[in-house]
Amino acid sequence: MTARTARRKRIIRVRTVEHQMAEANLARANGELASLVELARRLETLRVDLAMAKGAVAGGALNTIGELAMRLDIAQENLTAPLVNASARRDHAGALAQSAMANEESAVRLYERSRKSAEAEAERRRDANRPHRARGGMRLRLIEGGAA
Repeated sequence: MTARTARRKRIIRVRTVEHQMAEANLARANGELASLVELARRLETLRVDLAMAKGAVAGGALNTIGELAMRLDIAQENLTAPLVNASARRDHAGALAQSAMANEESAVRLYERSRKSAEAEAERRRDANRPHRARGGMRLRLIEGGAA
């Protein structure tokens, strides 16, 4: 293995680790986004389930239901910015993961090209070191006494 091939093999290891880290960050961002989406869904479910009772209802109960509905609405409004940020982080992490994968694939191609080049160079050197042998093909020989 030549120094260039060894260096490219080390680059592959680095790029592989970078790709794995990018994939882990993408998975974490997807998890955060999924958690926030689930939270928003639960808030919406709570708000929908907070139905007004029919018939005679005490004033204190109406006040409590109204305040709870207002708090749920505020919580849902306050959740929109983190949802947008989590979505942007997920998109950014996805782009980084794709870039890391492309870099890793590029490093693998460079390594393969370097390895093939080193093999071809080694073969050329082996052929150059081989002793020269005369070919056993047709030769003109002079017969003693001249050409007849």
